[in-house]
Amino acid sequence: MRIALTERFQSDVAGLATAERSAVFETLLALPKAIGQAHRHAGLGLRKLHTSGIWEARVGLGCRMVFTLADDMLTLVRVGTHDEIRRYLKSL
Repeated sequence: MRIALTERFQSDVAGLATAERSAVFETLLALPKAIGQAHRHAGLGLRKLHTSGIWEARVGLGCRMVFTLADDMLTLVRVGTHDEIRRYLKSL
């Protein structure tokens, strides 16, 4: 599986504290193995958020990661608090 990072995702990550960045990286590494395997993604809280193919993964208690999944490409779109992600989804 290939992974792409949008500029907005990179900007979001740059604004996080070091501990949160580490958690984002760990989640990013776990995603390809967890997708499509229900018992593996339970801790990541994977769920489809939007009919356009936008998914969410839990990075920590207060942090979420949003991505799209198409064919063999995982594109990381945003990372932020629950409220930031909710505002992003409303803007779609």
